[in-house]
Amino acid sequence: MTAMYERARRALLPLLVCAAGSFMLTAQAVPAAAAAAPPAPTLAKVQALISSASRGRAVAQSIFAGPGGLTGAVVTYKDAPNTPPSVIWVNDDASALLVGKLIGPKGEDLDKQAAQKVGLLLTPDKALAAAAQPSTGAINVGSKGPILTVFIDPNCIFCHLLYQQIEPFVAKGALRVRYVLVAVVKRSSFEKAAAILSAKDAAAALQQDQTAFDPKTEEGGIKPDATPSKVITERINANNALMSKAGGSGTPMLLFCSKDGSVQQLEGLPRDINTLLAEMASGPAPACAG
Repeated sequence: MTAMYERARRALLPLLVCAAGSFMLTAQAVPAAAAAAPPAPTLAKVQALISSASRGRAVAQSIFAGPGGLTGAVVTYKDAPNTPPSVIWVNDDASALLVGKLIGPKGEDLDKQAAQKVGLLLTPDKALAAAAQPSTGAINVGSKGPILTVFIDPNCIFCHLLYQQIEPFVAKGALRVRYVLVAVVKRSSFEKAAAILSAKDAAAALQQDQTAFDPKTEEGGIKPDATPSKVITERINANNALMSKAGGSGTPMLLFCSKDGSVQQLEGLPRDINTLLAEMASGPAPACAG
């Protein structure tokens, strides 16, 4: 799945005359005789640039100080009112726009960090707190160990591989898992997620889906529910929206409490499950406690 926020950013690309691609911010020496930096652009100046570049279709709602002398702008679109706002970057004198992936010197996703800062995306701790709410219908397995929250699609091959890797740790009491069902990979994902969440024993239904998973076709083994209830339909849609609001662009998406006291978010199959487990803790977030 492509997150709504990322879709919004890409929607702006054809509207703007700019340098596309990725931009790496690195520390650079500043000559002693360099001219003083120009004052930060005003909202009016940023809007004038964005309006001109997008032929009046994009609007800067607000601006904020960004890294490396850049100014961030929260942008909406007149001809796409249902498209979520996104962040783009303006250079120091508001003469050019940067639309692409802005990357920090340590590989940080500065676009996502900025979107979290201004409230367009959930921070990992807020996403974890939301995922732990009863309204998600999360499937909790395991009795001991730190809690790993996994957004899982019934037809996701990488989710299946993760499930296989962590199942032994759950069985021996070294890990607990909170599975949040989403439907983002295939058309049949929704009906399979509905079948799992509608089952009397959702954990057993998820296990059935994974045990009978066909790696060749990348299809989960649960029989689809072609007529899900309104409650289940709304639950899956809400889970999809939560994952998107957290900036998730694919499954599995993982959330967990780290030993350094922070909540971490990962996407995709971890490179090494033992390394991941070594980083996990049972706090401090309430969703990781117990």
